[in-house]
Amino acid sequence: MDRIFVVGGLSQRMVDGIHVVTGALGYSGRWIARNLIDSGASVRTLTNAKGRHNPFGDDLQIDPLDFDDSEGLVRSLSNADVLYNTYWVRYKKRSGGYDHSTATKNSMKLFEAAHKAGVKKVVHFSVSKPHNAPDWPYFIGKSETETCLIESGLNYTILRPTLFFGGSRNVLVNNIAWLLRNAPIFGVFGDGSYPVQPVHIQDVAKIAIESGQECHNNVIDVAGPEIYSYREFVLAIKNALGITRMIVPIPPRFGWLVGKVLGTILRDDVITMAEINGLMQGLMSSDETPNGQTRFSNWVVENCDTLGLRYQNDLKQRAYNLTGRVAPQA
Repeated sequence: MDRIFVVGGLSQRMVDGIHVVTGALGYSGRWIARNLIDSGASVRTLTNAKGRHNPFGDDLQIDPLDFDDSEGLVRSLSNADVLYNTYWVRYKKRSGGYDHSTATKNSMKLFEAAHKAGVKKVVHFSVSKPHNAPDWPYFIGKSETETCLIESGLNYTILRPTLFFGGSRNVLVNNIAWLLRNAPIFGVFGDGSYPVQPVHIQDVAKIAIESGQECHNNVIDVAGPEIYSYREFVLAIKNALGITRMIVPIPPRFGWLVGKVLGTILRDDVITMAEINGLMQGLMSSDETPNGQTRFSNWVVENCDTLGLRYQNDLKQRAYNLTGRVAPQA
């Protein structure tokens, strides 16, 4: 008989075996690890994050994510039933030792190690509509990485999530709320009519774990039950906060430049041009039937008292140990 556990109000079957999560101390990986540990599974993470807090204690085995140590990767992946790959880089920073082409090459090394280790299933995180973006390095890298996995001979599920919300490291929605709280006006790129379909990170984790239990290959969009225009999305946050702000259209390039100036002050990359282009191309929504359950309209009202009180510095949180050796956990 299948055992059932409940996490965040969602029922799932108990999960057996050894599960490896890249980036279990990050955002999406942390939710996957939390659900797996609560289900009774044995969980290991591969990470190159510097000094990031481990909330799981001895329930999580931590190994280095060193792409130049192929033997070490194979050892870390040995006996694994499922590999959940959340690894990617948001920024193109060659001076920092990473960019999107490097992320694709690193992913190939990880898939090769998984194949040698005999991993039974790979659940890989991609991005919604990666093939609809014209010649943007971020999306080219995502598409090439999907192709590498499909051709690897591994059993796979590719997840294509839209726009995450929920959880403590909820950078995008939190920082929109922070700007709404602190700026006299808020600019939306262009007319703001392009679609946004937010999906809760708990729903994403649930779908990822379910996918890990399936034997067949698959590509799945992961999207929430509500579709907004971007302007409506910003208004939903503003109205939940109970504040009055002017929402005005701005040219995309001007918005990016404002973000650069703000980023200099905050010591962060507030938004990239690829993210603006992807947003305006409607890549943050899905054409498939929604499979997320949590409604953003309910969540934003329930969390309005804490949303946007502090700016979340994404670049600071994404500090990496480029040697692959794991720094001591705080």
